[in-house]
Amino acid sequence: MSYPNDFLWGVSTAAAQIEGGAADDGRSPSLWDKFAAEKKVMNANRFPTACDSYHRFPRDLENLKALGVNSYRMSVSWSRVLPEGTGKLNEKGVGYYRRVFESLLEAGIKPNVTLYHWDLPQCLEERGGWANRDCIEWFGEYSEKMFRLYSDIVPYFATVNEPIATYVGYAKGSFAPGHRDEKLGNQARHNLLVAHGRAVEAFRASASPSSKIGIVIDVWKRYPKIPTEKNMEAVRDEDERNWKFYTDPVLGKGYSDYILSALSREGTLMEIGERDYSLMRQKLDFFGLNVYNRVLVDKDKSAKKRLLQGGNIQEAAGGVYHKAVYDVVKMLRGMYDLRIPILITENGKGNYVFEPRLGKTVRDNGRIEYLKGFLHWMEKANDEGLNIAGYYAWSLMDNIEWSAGTMVKYGLIRTNFRTFETAWKKSAYFYRDYIAAHRCGG
Repeated sequence: MSYPNDFLWGVSTAAAQIEGGAADDGRSPSLWDKFAAEKKVMNANRFPTACDSYHRFPRDLENLKALGVNSYRMSVSWSRVLPEGTGKLNEKGVGYYRRVFESLLEAGIKPNVTLYHWDLPQCLEERGGWANRDCIEWFGEYSEKMFRLYSDIVPYFATVNEPIATYVGYAKGSFAPGHRDEKLGNQARHNLLVAHGRAVEAFRASASPSSKIGIVIDVWKRYPKIPTEKNMEAVRDEDERNWKFYTDPVLGKGYSDYILSALSREGTLMEIGERDYSLMRQKLDFFGLNVYNRVLVDKDKSAKKRLLQGGNIQEAAGGVYHKAVYDVVKMLRGMYDLRIPILITENGKGNYVFEPRLGKTVRDNGRIEYLKGFLHWMEKANDEGLNIAGYYAWSLMDNIEWSAGTMVKYGLIRTNFRTFETAWKKSAYFYRDYIAAHRCGG
């Protein structure tokens, strides 16, 4: 049976991308609020309001119920619950999330809550952010408070989402906070992984035994366009610098000799503390995998674009490779002897500004074909016993796609960013019907 009765069918969002209410009820700015205020994102004027979910969660809940999902992956805005980053809780922010979680449970929808989806409080960034090792304890304190507050009603927590985004923000400058320093980026992403471990440690000490903890890492597996020696070398180098930088230490192997030697040779090696490895490899209850496509490597033609850090479907040459989800899950199971459940925590197709409509309905047939292909290979993976325990489409609705603003749309549901009304696309009807046909484990 491809899908067991307790399979998690869901959609994903992130607080910074949908909530809005940027300065409401005691929330302080995040580093993305500052990045947007500096006009470093497209449609920056939309960032403070986003999808206005902070004021319109009942709208989102009705859409979730109509889709028939039994889980909703969302994140907490750190600066909404802890406006100073540490210390005193903001009761209005705390109350908001409790109401959201309780409303979801009343509707039969399990919250799956990410603690860090890229929105560090700006006040902590001004103290050095993720490049400052103090962030390990800042995150540990924040996480412990969230576990004590919510683990009785939140069955799934993820510590961080896609840690590569922190590297992009500190080393490449295209994400907040906009730094361009390779060594700083390596230190920041290392510190984030240690902070993840510190959060898991806090979870084991303070959370309800009914709750589970994991991490979410995106894997863009590299494939050679032609298996020449040069391409194979490039595949290894890019895999090491991308997803393996995170999976190796988190899943117990520590950083590879390859990456340590390369960064040392380049003068960008991070400082590694005595206890860091043991913290990073904390025992997890599930592994969250974000998978969108493969990356084809052609060294001769991509020499000028040395390294693609993550990306989206539009960036991956060679078209959509639906089998990526099967390949990556099988690879992780074998490479790390990974036995815990794997949740596909993000998978989806983005379209640029224009999406064709028939009347009021967006005809996103390409997105439907994308979803069909990945779901087919996910079924095959489960038929072979690879234990995928949940699937979350990215995303519930069109939102603020980080630096791309509203220019790229991943939603199953269309968002009007002026009126905040939503309308279902064809893909939402497809996903609703697919869940209905498979939800009982058939």
